[in-house]
Amino acid sequence: MYLIFMRHGEAVAQTDEIANRERKLTPQGKKDVRKVSRLLSRFLKEKSLHVYFSPFVRTRQTARILAEECFAEGFHMTEELLQGDFSVVANHIMVDASPVVLVSHHPFLQSYLLETAGAAIEFETASIAVVDYDFQWRKGKLLAYFTPELKRIGKDEE
Repeated sequence: MYLIFMRHGEAVAQTDEIANRERKLTPQGKKDVRKVSRLLSRFLKEKSLHVYFSPFVRTRQTARILAEECFAEGFHMTEELLQGDFSVVANHIMVDASPVVLVSHHPFLQSYLLETAGAAIEFETASIAVVDYDFQWRKGKLLAYFTPELKRIGKDEE
């Protein structure tokens, strides 16, 4: 199944008045998220998916935009996406034939991708990594990586 890691879009800077958890997407951040979400939708050939996101405002906003552009069968907030250990996250996500998207933050996503596919990528804001993952064997292969600037790298579409 497809296991998809997505970093939230560009957010406003943290200030004394704005707590880190409350930072919202900038207009450019929203635009970038919409662009990569459309690319993902084409890549998935309109398969329905389950979206999981951390409790931060910027990840919730990112997940909503993604759900608008892709058919989201499920939309779930989970604190576990603030963990660096993918096995903790894996125990809280729905595993069926539908792709799963995890919308989270840079250091966690980098760790998850390394653990699931052995790939090291510096996640930009509004970037997406698609892994063909076998939950039974806990092993995967990086298929594609999308950024707002770069359409896609990875396996050619069939």
